[in-house]
Amino acid sequence: MGAGIDFLQRHARIAPDKIGLIGHSEGGIIAPIVATQRDDVAFAVLLAGTGVRGDKLLVMQNEAIMRASGIDEDTTSAALESQKNLFAIVSDATLSSQELEQALTQAIQKDEDFMAASAEEQEQGLKTALAQLANPWMVAFIRHDPAAVLRKVHCPVLALNGELDLQVPFKANLDAIAKALKVAENVDHTTRAFPGLNHLFQHCETGLITEYGEIEETFSVEVLEVMSAWIRLRVLPE
Repeated sequence: MGAGIDFLQRHARIAPDKIGLIGHSEGGIIAPIVATQRDDVAFAVLLAGTGVRGDKLLVMQNEAIMRASGIDEDTTSAALESQKNLFAIVSDATLSSQELEQALTQAIQKDEDFMAASAEEQEQGLKTALAQLANPWMVAFIRHDPAAVLRKVHCPVLALNGELDLQVPFKANLDAIAKALKVAENVDHTTRAFPGLNHLFQHCETGLITEYGEIEETFSVEVLEVMSAWIRLRVLPE
């Protein structure tokens, strides 16, 4: 994103002091980071951006998806408890890569479902779990606390979510974003949730990922209009 700002600032027809950032999902995590690293970001729009730490977000996400999928309470509770334990291990920044894999392996091997599986299933399951949990991107995501970054953001911020977003549940994340920006004494920030929209800002029925490709709508016109009006007020001359 920073390179993009540098590129745009070199164009004669673009006002160098009116360039902002719009990031969706993970982009909504990156945009605030860039905004803290330079003082020429005119605004930031966070579309389904996160406000809670990665491990907590993934638990929220998995719970929302499992409940929307109709999975029974006992299965959901057991799965979430297992995930919390594994994420807690990954969250430990004192562990080296080797120590992390060892700790995860020990925890996974104690799982009841794992112990009940065949030797072949255990081998493949452990390999898959370690590939998912111990890779650098996932480790960084789980350990990242977006609120710590947002507490340093001073440019205007617009944070939007869909109320049927199961990947970034809207209330907890919008509340955390607003709280962090208040700590930053950011005087120009707005949060808003849109009924009936999913993680991709499509009108939907359940918000489940399986719906994404079945919906003809690309992106809600209402959200585009809200973004456009908000940006115009901050970059166009009166």
